[in-house]
Amino acid sequence: MDRLGSRFFALSMCLSLFTIGDHAVAQSAKDLVGTWTPVSVEAFGPNPKGLLMFQDNGRFSLQLMRAQLPKFASNKRNAGTAEENKEVVGGSIGYYGTYTMSGPDLTLHIESCTFPNWTGTDQKRTNISIAGDELKYTNTAPSVGGSPAVLVWRRAK
Repeated sequence: MDRLGSRFFALSMCLSLFTIGDHAVAQSAKDLVGTWTPVSVEAFGPNPKGLLMFQDNGRFSLQLMRAQLPKFASNKRNAGTAEENKEVVGGSIGYYGTYTMSGPDLTLHIESCTFPNWTGTDQKRTNISIAGDELKYTNTAPSVGGSPAVLVWRRAK
């Protein structure tokens, strides 16, 4: 193989390390920086609502909810019925803190969460991939239990 061929081969191999199928693996935390909106989150049904924001200083914030949450008959957040409260708690989550990346894995260091069991914990997200304006990752231990969940987000414009 000549010198030019060797360089091309080396470059091709390097680029292939950052590609899985047709998804580019996030190369660093900087690839995540920005605001993302949910596209597909199985536990939250069709057309989930919310925002996921990553700042370049290592902080993040996530709010996620079902498209349709019940309105409270009392029109007071602290006076919902047991059923209204159950639907809202089961259909929404919010948390914030700091984040770090190691290869294709993301660790969210949760400072506070509407699901108190996550407050003060580290939550792993695996198989991080970014293709164009799409962010995809796996939550290996969803707050609702069950199998790992794949979440898909689109970069907000």
